[in-house]
Amino acid sequence: MRQLSLTISMLLIIAVILSISGRAQEGDVYVSLAGGMSIPLADYAATDFSRETSGFARPGGNFTIHFGYRMNEYLSLCGLLSGSVNRFDYISVQEELNTIYREVLPDTRWVVETKSWGLGGLLAGLNVSLPLHTRRLYLEGRLLGGFLYSYSPAVYITGVESGMEDKTITIEQSAAPAWSFDAGAGFRYQRSKKQYFTLYADYVYAQPYFKDVRTNSNFAYKRDDSYSQKAGALNITLGIGYIVN
Repeated sequence: MRQLSLTISMLLIIAVILSISGRAQEGDVYVSLAGGMSIPLADYAATDFSRETSGFARPGGNFTIHFGYRMNEYLSLCGLLSGSVNRFDYISVQEELNTIYREVLPDTRWVVETKSWGLGGLLAGLNVSLPLHTRRLYLEGRLLGGFLYSYSPAVYITGVESGMEDKTITIEQSAAPAWSFDAGAGFRYQRSKKQYFTLYADYVYAQPYFKDVRTNSNFAYKRDDSYSQKAGALNITLGIGYIVN
């Protein structure tokens, strides 16, 4: 039900933007594609295996579709489709396990295999432009709110010790929606009347709540099956855009 309400809210926002754009007699309708790096921050990048909220997220990739209606030279209504994938830091997990079980399992070698974090969704808000030079170079800022759908990584851990049964920990993948916001700033270079390039840095934040995350272990390892993950990242993207009307 929560996921459905979030989806309906975002569809209504898109409908409003498109409706305004369709009725407009002046102004520009635009769309741009951009890609670049996603850099995890704070708890999302933390590497403490004893805390469920440590994300162990590593730098990854981000892709966006930015679209909207430019009401005038300075202000736009806009939407942002954003998706990112961040690798899981399995090396730090191995180091953490060696530290945690150094005394009780000193001869165990830990092997860790994982999937990646995934964040994707839709946001809507305002974009502000400030001309800097001959109406070609603009300083821009945007502030958007919406939701992201988050996928936590599956983690498969095996403790190998000669002459002993392997010790295993399996943490299943989970998914959860969450309200999100994005605050970004960057530059737009208007190459021609219809084409432009963008360079943006965006801070994006969401806090999904993962429920009933199954963890299986054949030795004395336990963790909470529900937790809230603070997922904050800095996304740096380079893009190309077009004015479509």
